[in-house]
Amino acid sequence: MLDLNVTLLFQLANFFIAIYVLNILLIRPIREIIKKRNGVMDDMAEEAGSFEYQAGERLTNYEAELARARQDAGSNREAGRAAGVAEQQKLVGEAQQSARDILAETRASLQAQAAETLAALRKQVGEFSTRLADRLIKG
Repeated sequence: MLDLNVTLLFQLANFFIAIYVLNILLIRPIREIIKKRNGVMDDMAEEAGSFEYQAGERLTNYEAELARARQDAGSNREAGRAAGVAEQQKLVGEAQQSARDILAETRASLQAQAAETLAALRKQVGEFSTRLADRLIKG
């Protein structure tokens, strides 16, 4: 069986002294190191969370800017198209007016030439009639 004697008391005293010394030399410093490390890790986690939040905000701002830029580009494109259509209509109108003017000038010129030719032919008809009458009489 188990003998309870004085050596048990010495061993218990040695055990408690060893625990006390180990607590002072090892356990407390290790606990302090763990506390510091946990503090650093918590700070890093907070910093990482802050960086994630800032990155999320920047991404949101970037997406908003991109959407605004796309909308502006679409507006500019539509404005450019409208201006192009207006310019095209203006140029077509000017070209049609120019064609009408050229056609009117050409008609007027042709009518003047026709009138001159008709007048010249009428003179020549009179002369031809006279000559023909002279030939018929002479001939």
